[in-house]
Amino acid sequence: MICISLADAFSLDMPTTQKYADTYNKQIENVPSVLKSMIGSEKVNIIVTREDGSDFQVGMDIVSGRIERTVEGGISDPTIVITTTQGALGEVVKSTDRIAAFKSQADAGQISFVGNSWLANAKIKALLSSTSFLQFCYDLFFS
Repeated sequence: MICISLADAFSLDMPTTQKYADTYNKQIENVPSVLKSMIGSEKVNIIVTREDGSDFQVGMDIVSGRIERTVEGGISDPTIVITTTQGALGEVVKSTDRIAAFKSQADAGQISFVGNSWLANAKIKALLSSTSFLQFCYDLFFS
C-alpha cells in the first residue's frame, strides 16, 4: 500500500494505479511471510494533492497482503488513509536515496499515514520502520 503511494507521483490516474497494483500483486509473493502478514487485510485510501490543487483519490481493498481491487475516488470506511502532495512525492522520486527521502518526507508530515484503530496504526509503524519493506517498494517501482 505504501509503495503505491510512491509510484503514482507523476501519473496520478487509474490505469497507471492499476498497473502498479498488478505489479505489486505479482511481486508480493516474493516478500517474506512476516511482512505479508503485517500488511494483512486493510481498506486503504490514498489522497494525493496535485500541483494544481486538485486531489487524486484511490481506494485499495487489500486482502492477505494482496490488492484485491482498486476504487477510483476511494473506499468508504477506510482502515488506513495515506495523504501526500505531488511535490512531496516528486522529492522522493528525484532523490538519489529514495528510502531516506521517503522517510524524511514522512517525518516532516508531507506524507502521512493514519489508521482508524490501534492495530492499523501499529501496522503502519512497523511497515514504515521496516527497511526490508521499504527496499521491496524501491525495487518494485524504481529498479
